[in-house]
Amino acid sequence: MSSTRPSARKPRTDAARNRARILDTALRHFTERGAGTSLEAIAKDAGVGPATLYRHFPTREDLLAAALDERGDALLAELPALRGIGDPDEALRRWLLALENYLSTFSGLPEPVIAALASHDSPLAVS
Repeated sequence: MSSTRPSARKPRTDAARNRARILDTALRHFTERGAGTSLEAIAKDAGVGPATLYRHFPTREDLLAAALDERGDALLAELPALRGIGDPDEALRRWLLALENYLSTFSGLPEPVIAALASHDSPLAVS
């Protein structure tokens, strides 16, 4: 997720690569170990230090929100193929399976999302 400030510069190539590696690793950890997985373990497996992780994702909520955005983009990317299915029942079945997969991405996810709803400035409340 890039900065939305108009004067923001494009991130350096290594910074963009680190961010992508952290996010890919976080998606794997969240899927395998749940939303409460160790951020330090994510940083280590991504091959970066904790400071690099926190520079890109200052809070667990920021990282979870970015991971959900990534998974949401993948979910929405399936829509064109589903629209091409001639049988509406089969298209609906496949959409519901894709939606189930998205919603069950990370065990333990409802708790931080519910907690985030109390704080309107939380990235999880927005996502």
